[in-house]
Amino acid sequence: MMRSLAFLGFAAVLHGQPPAALEEHFQGRPVKLLVDMPGDDSGVDVYAREAPAGHQDEAGERLTKYGPALRRGQAAEVTLVKRKGDHIEFHLNGGGFTNRQLLGLPGYDSVHWGMSEEERRIRNSMIGTRDKARRRRLESEYDRVRRRRVRPLREQLERDERARHGSRFNIRFGSEQEAGRVTAEELGVILRPYLEMR
Repeated sequence: MMRSLAFLGFAAVLHGQPPAALEEHFQGRPVKLLVDMPGDDSGVDVYAREAPAGHQDEAGERLTKYGPALRRGQAAEVTLVKRKGDHIEFHLNGGGFTNRQLLGLPGYDSVHWGMSEEERRIRNSMIGTRDKARRRRLESEYDRVRRRRVRPLREQLERDERARHGSRFNIRFGSEQEAGRVTAEELGVILRPYLEMR
């Protein structure tokens, strides 16, 4: 029995810390961001073997597309750390806004947005209209007026939700085995150009 335990301990040294050890070390810790992070679960890719500046264009494109969820100098909290194949996900303030959450936002016809007087007037004009061509024109006008009003409201709601759900780092390694061997201390060194641990 003692020999089996000793072997398991030796194996753990060879293969890095168990998956739970990374989460136990980092989860709940406050950090200060040294970079802007996009409001999406695509996050920021960090390549363990490459210089930090190697993929700035990729991160910049995501910031342009999704807007920032976390800004340089902002405080955040580590909410999850998990190994996933050849990379490690390092979630901050929730890990990022997902496509599923995007689909859950209210659509243009949702009662969430209420109804303007102009929209109500057009809707009332449709009631009892038997002329199909006129009805199509009124429906088209209603859609145009409503989208013009609701679009900026929906875009603002999406920006707010993206900011509320945080972002993540995806630390990418050369192989699943390499990702499995990394220790909490090594992961902290890899992330040092991107955040300050508190």
